[in-house]
Amino acid sequence: MNKARRKQIQDAIIRIESLTSFVQGILDDEQEAFDNMPESLQESDNGMASQEAQDNLESAIESLEEAIGCLEEIE
Repeated sequence: MNKARRKQIQDAIIRIESLTSFVQGILDDEQEAFDNMPESLQESDNGMASQEAQDNLESAIESLEEAIGCLEEIE
């Protein structure tokens, strides 16, 4: 692997890390909104949708972190 491609991989890692932080912010906001719901609403359709969104956001973050790991192995 030449220097230019290594630089491109490093740039990709930086972009994915930034995206990971962005998605984490969305997850934090969703968790805070859920935590601020009355308990009766947490068990409603809206509460369940919020929990599902949180699960999906966590999965997305894990996938992004896995992508970073794969790219770091290339270097």
